[in-house]
Amino acid sequence: MSLALVSEKLQSTPPGQIELRIARSQEELEHAFRLVHHSYVRAGLASPNAHGMRLTKFHLLPTTQVMLAKKAGSPIATASLVLDREGGLPADEIYRQEIDQLRCRGLRLGEVGSLADCRESVTRFIHMFRRLTTLIAQVGEAQGCNALIATTHPKHARFYIRQLGFEQFGDPRECPHVQGKPAVALLLDFEKQQGTPVHEHLFGQKYAAADLAPYHWEAETRKYFSAVLEQIQQPAEPLRTLPSVNALPTATSWAATLTSTPVRG
Repeated sequence: MSLALVSEKLQSTPPGQIELRIARSQEELEHAFRLVHHSYVRAGLASPNAHGMRLTKFHLLPTTQVMLAKKAGSPIATASLVLDREGGLPADEIYRQEIDQLRCRGLRLGEVGSLADCRESVTRFIHMFRRLTTLIAQVGEAQGCNALIATTHPKHARFYIRQLGFEQFGDPRECPHVQGKPAVALLLDFEKQQGTPVHEHLFGQKYAAADLAPYHWEAETRKYFSAVLEQIQQPAEPLRTLPSVNALPTATSWAATLTSTPVRG
Protein backbone atom coordinates (compact mmCIF):
# COMPACT_ATOMS: atom_id res chain seq x y z
CA MET A 1 0.00 0.00 0.00
CA SER A 2 1.40 3.40 -0.92
CA LEU A 3 1.83 6.31 1.50
CA ALA A 4 -0.81 8.24 -0.47
CA LEU A 5 -3.35 5.47 0.09
CA VAL A 6 -2.50 5.32 3.79
CA SER A 7 -2.98 9.09 4.11
CA GLU A 8 -6.33 8.89 2.27
CA LYS A 9 -7.46 6.09 4.59
CA LEU A 10 -6.55 8.09 7.70
CA GLN A 11 -8.25 11.25 6.44
CA SER A 12 -11.49 9.38 5.65
CA THR A 13 -11.71 7.86 9.14
CA PRO A 14 -14.15 9.59 11.51
CA PRO A 15 -12.31 11.46 14.30
CA GLY A 16 -11.93 9.84 17.68
CA GLN A 17 -11.51 6.27 16.48
CA ILE A 18 -7.98 5.89 17.80
CA GLU A 19 -6.94 2.81 19.76
CA LEU A 20 -4.05 3.02 22.22
CA ARG A 21 -2.52 -0.26 23.32
CA ILE A 22 0.63 -2.14 24.19
CA ALA A 23 1.98 -3.81 21.05
CA ARG A 24 1.17 -7.49 21.55
CA SER A 25 2.47 -9.27 18.47
CA GLN A 26 5.58 -9.46 16.30
CA GLU A 27 3.68 -7.64 13.55
CA GLU A 28 2.69 -4.76 15.82
CA LEU A 29 6.23 -4.47 17.17
CA GLU A 30 7.61 -4.31 13.65
CA HIS A 31 5.11 -1.60 12.75
CA ALA A 32 6.30 0.41 15.75
CA PHE A 33 10.00 0.00 14.93
CA ARG A 34 9.35 1.02 11.32
CA LEU A 35 7.52 4.15 12.43
CA VAL A 36 10.49 5.13 14.60
CA HIS A 37 13.02 4.43 11.83
CA HIS A 38 11.25 6.52 9.22
CA SER A 39 10.52 9.39 11.61
CA TYR A 40 14.10 9.57 12.87
CA VAL A 41 15.60 9.35 9.39
CA ARG A 42 13.26 12.08 8.14
CA ALA A 43 14.20 14.31 11.08
CA GLY A 44 17.95 13.78 10.57
CA LEU A 45 18.32 11.96 13.89
CA ALA A 46 19.46 8.66 12.38
CA SER A 47 20.83 7.09 9.22
CA PRO A 48 18.64 4.62 7.30
CA ASN A 49 19.30 0.90 7.50
CA ALA A 50 18.39 -1.97 5.23
CA HIS A 51 15.71 -3.32 7.58
CA GLY A 52 13.83 -0.02 7.86
CA MET A 53 13.52 -0.49 11.62
CA ARG A 54 14.98 1.27 14.63
CA LEU A 55 15.25 -0.61 17.91
CA THR A 56 17.83 -0.97 20.65
CA LYS A 57 19.05 -3.57 23.09
CA PHE A 58 16.66 -2.12 25.67
CA HIS A 59 13.72 -3.25 23.56
CA LEU A 60 14.84 -6.85 24.08
CA LEU A 61 14.48 -6.59 27.85
CA PRO A 62 11.36 -8.31 29.23
CA THR A 63 10.46 -5.17 31.21
CA THR A 64 10.31 -2.83 28.20
CA GLN A 65 6.88 -2.17 26.72
CA VAL A 66 6.13 -0.71 23.28
CA MET A 67 2.99 1.43 22.95
CA LEU A 68 1.13 1.67 19.65
CA ALA A 69 -1.67 3.95 18.46
CA LYS A 70 -3.90 2.81 15.62
CA LYS A 71 -6.51 4.65 13.61
CA ALA A 72 -8.92 2.56 11.54
CA GLY A 73 -6.53 -0.35 12.07
CA SER A 74 -3.49 1.51 10.71
CA PRO A 75 -0.51 2.21 13.03
CA ILE A 76 -0.02 5.97 13.38
CA ALA A 77 2.14 6.55 16.48
CA THR A 78 4.36 4.75 18.94
CA ALA A 79 6.44 5.21 22.09
CA SER A 80 8.43 2.87 24.32
CA LEU A 81 8.74 2.63 28.09
CA VAL A 82 11.99 1.26 29.53
CA LEU A 83 11.78 0.37 33.23
CA ASP A 84 14.73 0.96 35.55
CA ARG A 85 15.59 -2.68 36.04
CA GLU A 86 18.49 -4.78 34.79
CA GLY A 87 20.86 -2.70 32.69
CA GLY A 88 19.54 0.61 34.02
CA LEU A 89 18.12 3.25 31.70
CA PRO A 90 19.27 4.49 28.29
CA ALA A 91 19.80 8.00 29.66
CA ASP A 92 22.34 6.67 32.18
CA GLU A 93 24.97 7.00 29.46
CA ILE A 94 24.85 10.81 29.57
CA TYR A 95 23.04 11.56 32.87
CA ARG A 96 24.12 8.77 35.22
CA GLN A 97 25.02 11.01 38.17
CA GLU A 98 21.76 12.95 38.03
CA ILE A 99 19.68 9.80 37.61
CA ASP A 100 21.43 8.14 40.55
CA GLN A 101 20.39 11.13 42.66
CA LEU A 102 16.77 10.52 41.65
CA ARG A 103 17.14 6.88 42.62
CA CYS A 104 18.51 7.93 46.00
CA ARG A 105 15.36 10.01 46.49
CA GLY A 106 13.35 6.80 46.24
CA LEU A 107 12.02 7.39 42.74
CA ARG A 108 11.26 4.26 40.75
CA LEU A 109 11.87 5.35 37.20
CA GLY A 110 10.76 4.53 33.71
CA GLU A 111 12.20 6.21 30.62
CA VAL A 112 10.06 7.30 27.67
CA GLY A 113 11.66 7.10 24.23
CA SER A 114 11.38 5.89 20.62
CA LEU A 115 8.46 8.20 20.00
CA ALA A 116 7.15 8.73 16.47
CA ASP A 117 4.00 9.70 14.58
CA CYS A 118 3.39 9.08 10.87
CA ARG A 119 1.14 12.12 10.34
CA GLU A 120 2.63 15.44 9.26
CA SER A 121 0.57 17.68 11.55
CA VAL A 122 1.96 19.48 14.58
CA THR A 123 -1.46 19.76 16.23
CA ARG A 124 -2.29 16.09 15.73
CA PHE A 125 1.10 14.99 16.97
CA ILE A 126 0.89 17.05 20.17
CA HIS A 127 -2.60 15.72 20.84
CA MET A 128 -1.46 12.16 20.21
CA PHE A 129 1.57 12.48 22.47
CA ARG A 130 -0.62 13.79 25.30
CA ARG A 131 -2.88 10.77 24.84
CA LEU A 132 0.04 8.34 24.70
CA THR A 133 1.37 9.67 28.01
CA THR A 134 -1.79 8.47 29.77
CA LEU A 135 -1.10 4.90 28.69
CA ILE A 136 2.64 5.19 29.35
CA ALA A 137 2.12 6.58 32.85
CA GLN A 138 -0.47 3.98 33.81
CA VAL A 139 1.57 1.09 32.42
CA GLY A 140 4.55 2.40 34.37
CA GLU A 141 2.57 2.79 37.58
CA ALA A 142 1.17 -0.73 37.21
CA GLN A 143 4.77 -1.98 37.00
CA GLY A 144 5.88 -0.08 40.11
CA CYS A 145 7.06 3.25 38.65
CA ASN A 146 6.33 6.53 40.40
CA ALA A 147 8.15 8.81 37.94
CA LEU A 148 9.05 9.09 34.27
CA ILE A 149 12.11 10.60 32.65
CA ALA A 150 12.71 11.65 29.06
CA THR A 151 15.46 13.35 27.11
CA THR A 152 14.60 15.82 24.39
CA HIS A 153 16.10 18.62 22.31
CA PRO A 154 16.32 21.79 24.47
CA LYS A 155 14.01 23.78 22.19
CA HIS A 156 11.22 21.23 22.75
CA ALA A 157 11.59 20.99 26.53
CA ARG A 158 8.98 23.72 27.05
CA PHE A 159 6.32 21.48 25.50
CA TYR A 160 7.05 18.72 28.03
CA ILE A 161 7.13 21.19 30.91
CA ARG A 162 4.02 23.21 30.04
CA GLN A 163 1.82 20.48 28.62
CA LEU A 164 2.84 17.39 30.58
CA GLY A 165 4.23 18.54 33.92
CA PHE A 166 7.87 17.56 33.39
CA GLU A 167 10.70 19.49 35.05
CA GLN A 168 14.28 19.76 33.85
CA PHE A 169 16.93 18.02 35.94
CA GLY A 170 19.90 17.86 33.56
CA ASP A 171 21.84 20.46 31.61
CA PRO A 172 22.04 20.27 27.79
CA ARG A 173 24.55 17.69 26.58
CA GLU A 174 25.42 16.04 23.28
CA CYS A 175 23.49 12.83 22.73
CA PRO A 176 25.44 10.20 20.76
CA HIS A 177 22.27 8.36 19.72
CA VAL A 178 20.81 11.18 17.61
CA GLN A 179 23.82 12.25 15.55
CA GLY A 180 25.32 14.24 18.45
CA LYS A 181 22.43 16.69 18.72
CA PRO A 182 21.87 18.31 22.15
CA ALA A 183 19.50 16.88 24.74
CA VAL A 184 18.19 17.84 28.15
CA ALA A 185 16.88 15.48 30.83
CA LEU A 186 13.33 15.88 32.14
CA LEU A 187 11.45 14.34 35.08
CA LEU A 188 7.75 13.74 35.70
CA ASP A 189 7.21 12.91 39.39
CA PHE A 190 3.74 11.39 39.82
CA GLU A 191 3.47 12.18 43.54
CA LYS A 192 4.53 15.79 43.00
CA GLN A 193 1.67 16.20 40.52
CA GLN A 194 -1.00 14.91 42.92
CA GLY A 195 -4.07 17.18 42.83
CA THR A 196 -3.03 18.95 39.62
CA PRO A 197 -4.61 18.90 36.14
CA VAL A 198 -1.55 16.95 34.97
CA HIS A 199 -2.28 14.11 37.41
CA GLU A 200 -5.94 14.13 36.43
CA HIS A 201 -4.95 13.93 32.77
CA LEU A 202 -2.62 10.98 33.38
CA PHE A 203 -4.70 8.95 35.82
CA GLY A 204 -8.24 10.37 35.78
CA GLN A 205 -9.55 7.80 33.30
CA LYS A 206 -8.21 4.36 34.16
CA TYR A 207 -7.33 1.73 31.60
CA ALA A 208 -8.54 -1.80 32.28
CA ALA A 209 -6.08 -4.04 34.12
CA ALA A 210 -5.83 -6.30 31.07
CA ASP A 211 -4.76 -3.33 28.92
CA LEU A 212 -1.93 -2.51 31.36
CA ALA A 213 -0.63 -6.06 31.64
CA PRO A 214 2.87 -6.38 30.15
CA TYR A 215 3.40 -8.21 26.89
CA HIS A 216 6.04 -10.94 27.05
CA TRP A 217 7.63 -11.69 23.70
CA GLU A 218 7.50 -15.21 22.35
CA ALA A 219 10.82 -16.95 21.77
CA GLU A 220 10.61 -16.63 17.98
CA THR A 221 9.79 -12.92 18.23
CA ARG A 222 12.81 -12.31 20.46
CA LYS A 223 15.02 -14.32 18.12
CA TYR A 224 13.80 -12.37 15.11
CA PHE A 225 14.37 -8.91 16.59
CA SER A 226 17.68 -9.98 18.15
CA ALA A 227 18.87 -10.89 14.65
CA VAL A 228 17.60 -7.58 13.25
CA LEU A 229 19.36 -5.61 16.00
CA GLU A 230 22.62 -7.50 15.48
CA GLN A 231 22.62 -6.69 11.78
CA ILE A 232 21.68 -3.05 12.35
CA GLN A 233 24.59 -2.67 14.74
CA GLN A 234 27.00 -4.36 12.32
CA PRO A 235 26.04 -2.89 8.93
CA ALA A 236 29.36 -3.86 7.33
CA GLU A 237 28.46 -7.54 7.57
CA PRO A 238 26.40 -9.15 4.77
CA LEU A 239 22.73 -9.09 5.64
CA ARG A 240 21.18 -12.50 6.19
CA THR A 241 17.66 -13.22 5.03
CA LEU A 242 15.21 -12.84 7.89
CA PRO A 243 11.58 -13.89 8.18
CA SER A 244 9.27 -10.94 7.62
CA VAL A 245 5.82 -9.89 8.69
CA ASN A 246 3.51 -7.48 6.91
CA ALA A 247 5.56 -4.30 6.62
CA LEU A 248 4.27 -0.87 7.42
CA PRO A 249 4.26 1.42 4.37
CA THR A 250 7.28 3.69 4.38
CA ALA A 251 5.60 6.68 5.95
CA THR A 252 7.91 9.40 7.18
CA SER A 253 7.40 12.22 9.63
CA TRP A 254 8.97 15.28 11.17
CA ALA A 255 7.61 14.14 14.52
CA ALA A 256 10.81 12.73 16.00
CA THR A 257 12.15 16.28 16.34
CA LEU A 258 9.49 16.86 18.98
CA THR A 259 10.03 13.63 20.84
CA SER A 260 12.14 12.06 23.50
CA THR A 261 15.69 11.35 22.45
CA PRO A 262 15.75 7.68 21.41
CA VAL A 263 17.10 5.01 23.69
CA ARG A 264 20.54 3.57 23.15
CA GLY A 265 21.48 2.29 19.75
